[in-house]
Amino acid sequence: MTTDEQQITSNSPRGRLLAGVAALVDAFEAETADERQQEAAERAALLHDVAAQYEPTRTAADLTLAEAGRIRRAYKLAEEATPRLIIEAHERDGMSATEIASILDCSPSYASRILREHKAAAEE
Repeated sequence: MTTDEQQITSNSPRGRLLAGVAALVDAFEAETADERQQEAAERAALLHDVAAQYEPTRTAADLTLAEAGRIRRAYKLAEEATPRLIIEAHERDGMSATEIASILDCSPSYASRILREHKAAAEE
């Protein structure tokens, strides 16, 4: 066993320190993964809540401040997810950019651009 190997055994101070740091890193990664998973679940719940309460006959004048806040947060989440959803609908379901745009109420050129950019990135 070399001197370096002896210094990194679990019985040495350096080895115990490294083991402790590794354990802390593992614990931190597990906690942050749990937090990210919980945040994702909360974001999904918000989107579903807003969608469930959607009434097409309501006007902007009917909104309360709290409702507007929930809708704005849900809108930001939906905007963030839109490129991924376009790609999934095209690749998984074989939908065209025009079909996707119709469902998302966006322009076909926007959906096409997302698909082109994804294809170009995948080819790199």
